[in-house]
Amino acid sequence: MTQGERQNFNWRPNTNDSQTLARYDQEAQHWVRAFRNAESHNKKTSLNETLGFIGLVLSLIFSFLGLIIILVVKLIHWLRSS
Repeated sequence: MTQGERQNFNWRPNTNDSQTLARYDQEAQHWVRAFRNAESHNKKTSLNETLGFIGLVLSLIFSFLGLIIILVVKLIHWLRSS
């Protein structure tokens, strides 16, 4: 522990007076809220979101395949007509 860390260290008294207990309770509530917030940000995706993403990816794949097929057919038609 460096000197700066020692100076910034807050000693917590181990007393049962109301002011200390209130401060500890307030800090505990803060951390409970912080962890609940973090949990809500890391929630699992829903089935609708998953199926929507899969549908989007499949539609892009089929669009590109359709474009490639059209280009190949046009190329074959162009080669036959020349």
